[in-house]
Amino acid sequence: MKKLTMIATAAMAFSLFASATLSHPASAATKTSADFTDLSTADAALKAKIDAMLTQGIFEGVSDSSFGINQNMTRAQFAKVATLIYDVKVDPSVKVSSFSDVHAEDAANGWAIPYIEAAKKAGLIDGVTDTTFEPGASVTAGQLDTLLLKGLGKKVSTTGSPWYADAVKQATDLGIHPTGKTGDQLAIRADLVQSSYTAQQAFDKLTLVSITKAAAGSDTKSVQVTFNRNVDTSKATLVLKNGSTVVPTKATWSTDAQAVTLTTDLALAAGDYTVTLGGLDASAIQTGTASFSVAAAPSDSGNTGNSGNSGNVSFVGSYTLADVLDSGLTDTATGTDGFIDKATAQDPTKSKLAKEVKIKVTSGGEEVAVPGIIQSIFSSDPSVVKVGLDSATHRGYILGNKAGTADISVMVQVGSGNAKQLHVTVTVKSDSVAAKKIKADNTTIEQSMNGAASTSFNAFNKMDLTITDNYDQTYEGAEVANYNFALGTAFTTNKIKGDAAKGDVGSVSVDPTGKVVVTGNVTSFELTAVTSSGQTATSFVTITP
Repeated sequence: MKKLTMIATAAMAFSLFASATLSHPASAATKTSADFTDLSTADAALKAKIDAMLTQGIFEGVSDSSFGINQNMTRAQFAKVATLIYDVKVDPSVKVSSFSDVHAEDAANGWAIPYIEAAKKAGLIDGVTDTTFEPGASVTAGQLDTLLLKGLGKKVSTTGSPWYADAVKQATDLGIHPTGKTGDQLAIRADLVQSSYTAQQAFDKLTLVSITKAAAGSDTKSVQVTFNRNVDTSKATLVLKNGSTVVPTKATWSTDAQAVTLTTDLALAAGDYTVTLGGLDASAIQTGTASFSVAAAPSDSGNTGNSGNSGNVSFVGSYTLADVLDSGLTDTATGTDGFIDKATAQDPTKSKLAKEVKIKVTSGGEEVAVPGIIQSIFSSDPSVVKVGLDSATHRGYILGNKAGTADISVMVQVGSGNAKQLHVTVTVKSDSVAAKKIKADNTTIEQSMNGAASTSFNAFNKMDLTITDNYDQTYEGAEVANYNFALGTAFTTNKIKGDAAKGDVGSVSVDPTGKVVVTGNVTSFELTAVTSSGQTATSFVTITP
């Protein structure tokens, strides 16, 4: 048996990672093992492997109805399989072979020219002689083992006796060697399926994906990321961060899937950035993170921010929030009994349980009044802090979800100056919302019976309450009633008096919504608002007939 001549090095094979373009025949990609009559009795495991490789275009049948499972494997067939399982780039436009015995008009083997040439260029396989390839010649199990091992970067000794002894041993250890065959026996297509499938699995583990470089574009509104090999773009995700803050991007992949451009809405602020690859199986990634820096523009002046000649920009104060979502507090915002609804309570741009992120601009040491200047706002951990942006007013808001801390990043722009990214750490506590201070702006209330036996009014409205909670958030007027599911304000009545000349004193009642009902002979009483933490505010109410 003639020994198959092969030249392969791991370095050469591994330097040519790219998706192979299939050229023979197009219909094969749609077939499954069920389409071939000679596979009807094949075991399920073999069929599964055939289906996987049919889907990838690595195999096709020898005819529309026959897979040729028991036919001998040819050198042309193996050249194709070798290039595809080892991700060697194949140029389908190549129609002329470097071997004198391989011709495009050869119905049996002409289709294999692009694969033979690609395999030769990659150093995976050579001719039988310098000028001939013998594409229709059969391949032995030992020859199959040797080429597959070299494609995996293994060193194979051929000096022993027989020459294939080392190849068979290594291939057997890796599960690549055709079961039950000696190295000098011919390999059939079933052997090629089993061996190449296992070799491809091993190869995929060896050829882990790595980010080789990440760098900001010249406009600092894009980041170019390159990889050592092609990437599965249907699964891959890229996350760009400035510190711990995620910067939203749009990804555009190159045609060979070995590079991606991440674009941002605004220019990247000066600072240190990381790009992290995700979405793939962790076992397929070797180096999934790359770092780069964006230099400060000449007009930048420190971490507090600077927008050209428009002044220094910084946050106002620090931020502490309650865990209003995780604690279930917003679940009690029923939209009834004067309460706001849950959707409003959980919307950072609408909820009084949220806080506005306030930005200060100074110029020449003096604070400058500016309208909303926030272009975008992001949370490093939305499960801790939710954020919202009112795009009409360019104001940003934050709402506590669960206890913890999160880095909040805002991009601001004052006038025509450069955009600047600012960061602030927000703390979310599990301490319940509670009133810290309460005040009644109306301490004297006058209400008329208008000749009726009773009258009613709303205590929240009439007292015109103002409450400041333990997170320094202030609720005024109707807001106290709207958020009483959180504030827990109740009302009591005292010193109810009537006209002695009219007999027994009437009654005063107050329900949970703050509705006060006065019935019968009542001329005055004290109405007191009591918070859940015990603070009080009192108004004196007089009733006229």
